[in-house]
Amino acid sequence: MKQKVIICPNEEKERILKKQVGLSSIKYLTIEEFKKNYFFDTDERAIEYLMKKYGYEIDVAKVYLKHLYAIDIEKEYHHKKSKFLQNIKKELLENNLIEENPLFKDFIKNSDVEVTYYFELEKYLEEILPKNEFILPEKLDIKVYEYETLEEEISTVCIKIRKLLKEGVPLSKIYLSNIKEEDLFLLNKIFSYYQIPINVDYKESIYSTKVVQDYLKTNTLDLEKEENTPINKKIISVLKRIILLEESPTKEKIKIDLLKNTYLNKTTYKNAVNIIDFQNRKIEDDEYLFVLGFNQDILPQMEKDIEYTTDSMKDEIPYYTVSEVNTRRKQVIKYLFSNIKNLHLSYKKKTPFQSYYPSSLIKEWNLEVLQENIDDFTYSNFYNEIRLKEMRDLYDLYKEKSENYDLLNNHYEIKKSYSNQFSGINLDSYQKHLPYPLTLSYTSLNTYNECKFKYYLRYVLKLEEFEDSFASFLGSFYHKILSCYKKDNFDMEKEMNEFLKTRELSIKELILLPKIKQDLKELVEIIKKQNLLTGYDLEYHEKKITVPLKKDIAVEFTGTIDKIMMDKKVNDTYFSIIDYKTGSIDTHFEPIKYGLHMQLPIYLYLIHYGKLLESPIFTGIYYQNILFPYPTWSKTVEEDKKKKYYLNGYTTDKLEQIERFDATYENSEWIKSLKVKDGKFGTYTKIMDDDTLYQLIQFVKKHIDEKTDEILKGDFKVNPKIYNKKNISCEFCKFRDCCFKKEKDDIYLDKQEDLSFLGGEEE
Repeated sequence: MKQKVIICPNEEKERILKKQVGLSSIKYLTIEEFKKNYFFDTDERAIEYLMKKYGYEIDVAKVYLKHLYAIDIEKEYHHKKSKFLQNIKKELLENNLIEENPLFKDFIKNSDVEVTYYFELEKYLEEILPKNEFILPEKLDIKVYEYETLEEEISTVCIKIRKLLKEGVPLSKIYLSNIKEEDLFLLNKIFSYYQIPINVDYKESIYSTKVVQDYLKTNTLDLEKEENTPINKKIISVLKRIILLEESPTKEKIKIDLLKNTYLNKTTYKNAVNIIDFQNRKIEDDEYLFVLGFNQDILPQMEKDIEYTTDSMKDEIPYYTVSEVNTRRKQVIKYLFSNIKNLHLSYKKKTPFQSYYPSSLIKEWNLEVLQENIDDFTYSNFYNEIRLKEMRDLYDLYKEKSENYDLLNNHYEIKKSYSNQFSGINLDSYQKHLPYPLTLSYTSLNTYNECKFKYYLRYVLKLEEFEDSFASFLGSFYHKILSCYKKDNFDMEKEMNEFLKTRELSIKELILLPKIKQDLKELVEIIKKQNLLTGYDLEYHEKKITVPLKKDIAVEFTGTIDKIMMDKKVNDTYFSIIDYKTGSIDTHFEPIKYGLHMQLPIYLYLIHYGKLLESPIFTGIYYQNILFPYPTWSKTVEEDKKKKYYLNGYTTDKLEQIERFDATYENSEWIKSLKVKDGKFGTYTKIMDDDTLYQLIQFVKKHIDEKTDEILKGDFKVNPKIYNKKNISCEFCKFRDCCFKKEKDDIYLDKQEDLSFLGGEEE
């Protein structure tokens, strides 16, 4: 008698085993287990090999390994990528980095193999396995429910589940499917309102735990005390996987990747609603399935021809084309829906962050759509009160009365006590718990001037986490290289590669990286050429300057200046300040009247009061654009890029100093708009005389002192600024959902046209 082998997802295996009576000789395999035994298996050594020999990142190496199952080392390929994959497979075989199980093919050949609930296997698998055949229905008799919001969709599902419980349906026979990861928090919250237990599979990596972070700092585990803890066991399992790897930065990267992809164990409840993938197991006739999010681009998820193995390769690699995959995907969903007796299918029109369209399959299959609104308030008093508060806010603010406002308002007594304004702070407790020295900077001061409450949330309550975006990473990357390019024995490629090790880049970012590195090399060469035009031969890079603000309390103002160029003459130091910018540049100083756009003036303040330079004498203060979108206008791109790198700011009116700083000052080749003819400055040249400079520094000092006092006194009212009819405080504020700003809170600021507010002679 042949051995029975069932190839199916783990969810389907569990369903079958629960129904099984007595012992069984059936062998179960997932498709991944089958592939590793029938074709080959690899471990971290294969990834290490590709990383070390070719310089690939981990994610790229994994992509290549994934496609090797379909590659035949004996076949003659013509496509460049196919040949490349074949060569990689040959190399891994030659280096014993591929493990094969020759006995398994004979085992499968002599077994009775069945494939179930794998409906979308690739062509190379279907060539060796029996197909999971299915018959499509001609028509689907299914209703689709439309909801205005995701919250309504989830809430209605909860009400229907509560009704099923009343009818005696156990929670263990109720399932949700097609739940997006970003919706899990709201789902769990609303289910808790209705007191419905649900197993929500939050995938929490062990990497962010204190145990792992402590281990990474010390590289040791306290096994005597904690060897039986679940996290320690997971760390040990990771270390076992990399024990054969050579000691190198590659091994460290692989270890970090494994830790990031190892997850905490979750507590699950037996009697609870479960979230499943309806394509991974059969739904029995006595079970109930709620499929949410039947929206376009969510269900079904359509593939695009953007994978590494494109359609152009699939005439020689046994993969289905994107069109074939998408067609089959729709057929599978239609078949599965037709075989679920108790199916609730729904979609939402919007979430708080995005609008959605219904799935195109609704029209394609001619499904009936119902706009459902279940006004059943008998299942959750707590949730009813929350909804009433939302309705009352809507009515009080906009005089919009929701449909069920009167019903809930007559039933629940909710006292109104609400004001969006900051109600004060316990000064003794606040000042006692301030971090000393209290450090202010341009960024924190600018935040305070934009809106005092924003400063409170960001710097006192510390509610804003740093986002490690690719844009911020690039800014740091550029600043790092520009801070060390003048060092002796500077090796640019080495410095760039060292910095790039500090962050794991995505495949998309890796594609952009060669062009970014080339642009950075060009920028360094341009700056070197600019340096040939100046007599200022001394430089500080990334120089931090700190100025104490109070004698009786530890408060200081600090800033880091990207570049200070200097020329020493006896006891005097002539200086120019350059601040690198990765975005748009605005050199107008006029808004500093309101504490805005103060970055360059603050650098002058730091130089003046920071005692960094001996007898500092001002020459210029500039922004320099170092990263920007490529220009697309009429002139050549290279010409326009060169001008984009020009210094942009203010220069002294002393010609003898300018000449020393810029040998091309009469028609400057590196300072924007600087022109001098017959001893007179050009119309658009931005100059600053000593009187204006002095008044500017004194204004900044007075402003910093005043705002420091206000911060120490706990003045954090909601006061966003509208400058020149534009709201500069709220547009990109991450706390807009916290302050409930009203129009009366806005502070309107007229556009300042000059610097006359400084005092002294008008420039």
